[in-house]
Amino acid sequence: MLVILTNADCPAPQTVRPWHHLAARVYASRLDRALAAGACPDDSVALSLRARQLARTPLRRELAGSVQRVLAAAGLPPAGRLAGRGGLGGQLRLPVPVCRDRVRDCAADFGELTGALLTAGPVSPRGLAQARMLLCDATGPLYHRASADDLRARVRSAVRQLSPLGDSAAAEHSAASHSAASHSAAPDGAAGEQYR
Repeated sequence: MLVILTNADCPAPQTVRPWHHLAARVYASRLDRALAAGACPDDSVALSLRARQLARTPLRRELAGSVQRVLAAAGLPPAGRLAGRGGLGGQLRLPVPVCRDRVRDCAADFGELTGALLTAGPVSPRGLAQARMLLCDATGPLYHRASADDLRARVRSAVRQLSPLGDSAAAEHSAASHSAASHSAAPDGAAGEQYR
């Protein structure tokens, strides 16, 4: 039994049937797109079940492992919480080649994404869906050079949505950490902006 919001935004109990579970799996990509765009998981049984599937620890680890495979395909070492541990292991080949230069430019952001995916506790279904869409969409900026989307913006959006700090606080925290990192990496006290 799930509680779903009706057209009048009133909560109503909904019995979960076997075909609801089947629909959540069959239409996973469509449901992920809706969740990534901001659909409320409580709007339908299928969205609610898909949000629950995405939030499971094994799927979150699988997504983090996919991020590590993307970094490895670009010739980079593991990042985030997996740095120094050799990554999550598994096969390091991807079925579609990545845009290596774009991945290298966003390596730190991918490290943050790995950390956010492996964070203990609840995270937003929207962020999980955004991460999955980024990693699975062969027409997106990760794999398709002609994509008009900005890879860094998509990665940062997923990290922001996954953050337990919330969207605006996470954006401020991320901007502050990037600024501090760029200034500390600059030689002889020079502004870090010159070295990006």
